[in-house]
Amino acid sequence: IGMGRGDPVATERWPTYTLLLLGGYALEGDAARGAIHLPQRRAEALLAVLALSGELGCTRDRVIALLWSERDAGQARHNLRDVVHAIRRALGGDVVASVGDILRLDPAGLTSDVGQFAEALSAGRLADAVTAYRGPLLDGFHLSSAPEFERWVDDERARLFRECLEATKGLAKAAEQEQRWDAAATWWARAVALDPYNSRLVVRRIVALARGGDRANAIKEGDTHCERLRSDLELEPDASFLEELQRIRTGGLGPVRYFTPPTGGGGY
Repeated sequence: IGMGRGDPVATERWPTYTLLLLGGYALEGDAARGAIHLPQRRAEALLAVLALSGELGCTRDRVIALLWSERDAGQARHNLRDVVHAIRRALGGDVVASVGDILRLDPAGLTSDVGQFAEALSAGRLADAVTAYRGPLLDGFHLSSAPEFERWVDDERARLFRECLEATKGLAKAAEQEQRWDAAATWWARAVALDPYNSRLVVRRIVALARGGDRANAIKEGDTHCERLRSDLELEPDASFLEELQRIRTGGLGPVRYFTPPTGGGGY
């Protein structure tokens, strides 16, 4: 039972687990084992830190700074050892591998959706990356008395959101360039779902719908966006957005034009 995957005389393979961090937190085993619940919240947090650290791993000092900043160094290192031991006991073998002062996850024993997301982006497989992004990082996951961890999650959550949004926009723009308007409208819809109050995204969605022949839904979605801005944010739609919506309403699409945000409004 105590032998790891790397032991040449081991006769039993450790199971492979999947760590899901996008849209919440879940640790899943095979069909027979189902969801796995670790005994400590900080054990779950450690898995999240190591999953986001990727192949480079994370130093023990960095982990301690994130998870036990309120403890003295000796107690914090003792707590870290306990958590690593708890993970290995629950998941088996060397799921958390250590090389010198570095801790990392063994991808042969535990895969993660954030790892799949990063790998797909790196390989230019934007559609796979967008599919892997199921929601905000660790949505609803909190760790009491660990403010550094909470700040780290906020930063990582914002980074992953930006990367997913950029990937989605890239797919939509590629479809536009090829005049695949149905596909463009679908990808812009994914972008709008990520950032629903962003008029720059909505206008690309409704233009793609209109150019694909679905002017009725383009107008409907444009009107709904205006109502949402007014009711939820007490904001009036930008004049350029209203002009584009009116062009669609009157059937005057003409050459492809897109909403230009005000100076300083950023790109899209």
